[in-house]
Amino acid sequence: MKKLIVDIDNTLWDFSAVLYKRMVKVNPELTLYTEWHDLDFWKKYVTPRAFYSFIRDIHMDQYMFTPYHDAAPFLSSLKENGFHIIIASHRQKEALDPTERWLRANNLLFDEIHLSYDKTVLFDDCFGIVDDSPLILGKAYEAGIMGTGLKMPWNKYKDYPLFDSLTEVSLFVNSKHDAFRSPDYPLNPSP
Repeated sequence: MKKLIVDIDNTLWDFSAVLYKRMVKVNPELTLYTEWHDLDFWKKYVTPRAFYSFIRDIHMDQYMFTPYHDAAPFLSSLKENGFHIIIASHRQKEALDPTERWLRANNLLFDEIHLSYDKTVLFDDCFGIVDDSPLILGKAYEAGIMGTGLKMPWNKYKDYPLFDSLTEVSLFVNSKHDAFRSPDYPLNPSP
């Protein structure tokens, strides 16, 4: 079975825009999310407790948000190509029900949901991962699995295959899968 890990936040929907709207109410000096060039941007603006509270609350309010317009066709394309889709997110376990309800309400196909702070535990028998985190993409490369995702301010200068839409990500993943016949075939370019 071809397993593919798919992130949620900033992969299936625009998490950063919502995080920005909530954080800027606490600190109006917060830079616009299009300027968040590293994952630790928030440390200059809010406390860790406040930051993680924002994230938790957004995950619990997941039903309020819509996915990217191409999220459902993206996942459908993967399923049609025979992928077993594992939705994986750095979320607390209590967010499982809101996450699953949101996925189902928006016709976002999946086979499993994995909520934890370590997606790498899923790497052993997976074809690849679709994620926005340069840390996760780097770990995928080190593990020898395909890593790709949407181009974001915090990852766009990294040397991983990143795209402007999920439609482009789908074409890339499916082409990598179709071409993958040899253990020597490169899933990732050199970072």
